[in-house]
Amino acid sequence: MEATLLIVKENGNSQEIVLRKPRVVVGREPGCELRIPLPSVSRQHCEFIIEDGSITVRDMGSSNGTYINKERIEEAELTPGDLVAVGPAVFALVIDGEPSGLDAEDVYARGGVVVKPKKHAGLTGNAAEAAAKLAGGVLDDSDIDMSAPAADSDDSSMLDFDFDFDDDDDEDDQPSL
Repeated sequence: MEATLLIVKENGNSQEIVLRKPRVVVGREPGCELRIPLPSVSRQHCEFIIEDGSITVRDMGSSNGTYINKERIEEAELTPGDLVAVGPAVFALVIDGEPSGLDAEDVYARGGVVVKPKKHAGLTGNAAEAAAKLAGGVLDDSDIDMSAPAADSDDSSMLDFDFDFDDDDDEDDQPSL
């Protein structure tokens, strides 16, 4: 079984990530395999578990919740085409190429949820502005860097979304993939 997540943004940009590990944690902390470093995403938000030919998503006590097809869940088994929302990101599950021909804008429209940003000490400047954008559910191309390896790459399934809050920062603090 080959499981792929089609990750989409509100503007329709998308990227496919092959789930290569039996457990993939999604969250904002650096140790997560799929990292979304935004205040609306918990440190360890949820996990995808691949076991015995099935895929389960489990919320890990996140503040804003994990949603499947716009319904908040604690844990649920996924089927091909299910839409999983974590903060501002929507993931469409593709298993062995099905469903095919997904339209990224449609996926986001059908799976996106509005989340409230968490207030964290230390958010200033561009980071505070980005959190304010999240409060309105609005993200643009400058918020997510979709330049991770392609789905056919032999690298692990670790992915770090770079929500670039500071355009002047030339230093790339993302882990190598």
